[in-house]
Order: sequence, then structure tokens, then C-alpha cells
Amino acid sequence: MFAILFWVLLAAAVVCGGLVAFVLASHWSEIRLIDPDSIKEEKERQKREALVQERFRRLRDGKTAPLKAIYQQAVIATKTSFHRAYINLVRLNRFYEQAKHPFAKVAPSQQERLKLLLDEARSLARDLKWAEAEKRYLEVLLMDNRHVEAYKGIGLIYLRQRMWPQAKETFEYLIKMRQADDIAYAAMAEIAENEGDETQAESFRCKAVELRPRLANRHAELAKFYADRGQFSKAWPSAKRATDLDPKSAKYQELAVECALELGDWLEAKQRYDKLRLLSEDQQRLQHLRERIDKIKPIS
Repeated sequence: MFAILFWVLLAAAVVCGGLVAFVLASHWSEIRLIDPDSIKEEKERQKREALVQERFRRLRDGKTAPLKAIYQQAVIATKTSFHRAYINLVRLNRFYEQAKHPFAKVAPSQQERLKLLLDEARSLARDLKWAEAEKRYLEVLLMDNRHVEAYKGIGLIYLRQRMWPQAKETFEYLIKMRQADDIAYAAMAEIAENEGDETQAESFRCKAVELRPRLANRHAELAKFYADRGQFSKAWPSAKRATDLDPKSAKYQELAVECALELGDWLEAKQRYDKLRLLSEDQQRLQHLRERIDKIKPIS
């Protein structure tokens, strides 16, 4: 009896389930288009839920704001403490290094060593101790094989000893390096004169003046170059410029007087001579110049 009842109920449940499934399948296209938001009650429920969540968020942020401020202050304090500890550690390490190597600061750096060698070389060269000066310059070049001042110094040593090929090679190297200054070009002019190349010598003299237009010596050298070749009209502007730049030089004033005399400019020669008398103590030379000036004095 119970078995029959069980099967009857099971069959009824299956039939009901099948009917429900059939109805759902038949109306599925309509069911899936139903929007819960279109139901008024559902919209009101969603609004209430959103409002509650917003209030809860504000309440939570209000309670946690002091905690955030405390946290930020703690972070800043921690970073500050770490920075102080780091600085103290660096100072301690520096103190340790000084204690470990007490004479480290006394040892000269390479730049200081180079400067010391250059000063020694120049001093030795002034004392005409060529070999020792050359040795110092070579030490500099061993430390820095492109050191311009060392090349110039050693080139001038060769020039003073009339070692023309060595001097020429040195200064030509500076010109190729584009590191040549008025000293290098003046030296090359002297070498060219020794070789008898007048054109090249003049070019080098002019280049030296161009590089140092306010150096009286360069103008005087160019003036003497022209004067030695009887080109006094070319020599005069350079001689005049040299005396303008260095009016206290007796050597330059005498060169200017010589140019003025050769050009027959009595007034200029007389004015230059008057200045020369205040600078030179060579009375014999002054007397000779005075006689030459009187010879070209115009007849009034």
C-alpha cells in the first residue's frame, strides 16, 4: 500500500516538475527581459541600501581620520630618525677612516702633484737648469700625455738650447692638437726665421699678435721683425701699439724712435725720444739718437 502511494506521489511530482519546466521554457523569452530595476519596490530598496552604505562609509572615514593622521606622523618620525641614524653612521665611518689612515689627507692628489712639478720645472728653466727642468716636464707628460703646459715648457727648453728640430716637432704637435697659443706661434716664428722661411715667420708673428692683441711683447716682436728687414712702414704701427700697451718699457720706446727716424717723422721721433729719456740710463745711446733727430729736424 505504502509502495503504491510512494510511486503515485513521485509520479505526481514528476508531472508537476515537467509542467513547471514546460511553462518556463514556453515563456523564457519574456522572463529574461524582466528588469528588476523597473519594479518600483526594487528601486526603492536599492536607494535605501545605497544610502545606508554611504552613511556607513562616512562614519567609518570619520572614525579613521585621526588614525590616519597618527599613522602619517609616525611615518614621518620614523623617516627622520632613520635619517639621523644614517648621518651619524656616515660620520662615524668617516672618523674611523681618518683614524685608520691619519695621513691620507696629507698625500697630494694628482692635480696637486702636476702643479708642483710644473712649478719646479719653470723655476729650474728660469735658472737655466735645462736638464732638470726637462725631467720635470717629462714626469708631467708621463702622468698626462696631453698636458699642454708641459709641451709648451719642454718646447721652450728645446728652443732656448737651439734644438730646432725637437722644438719644431713639439710646437707643431700643439698646433695639430689645436692647443697652440701665442707662445707656440711666437716660437714657431723664431724657428721659421732660423730656417730662412720669411713668409712663414711673418705669418706666425701675425698669428701670435692675433691671439694676444693686448700683449705688448707680441706687437714689439712683430715690429722688430719688420724693422730688421727694413720694412719700417709696417713696423711703425706695431711699435706704436707696443708703447701704448706698455709705456714704461724703454725697449719699446727705443724701437718706436727708431721707426720714426727711419720714416723721417721728426715730431714723432722727438716725442718718443722725450719719453725714452725718462726711462733709459744709456746716455751714449740717447746721445746718438738725439744727434739723428737733430739731423732730420725741419728748418723753421
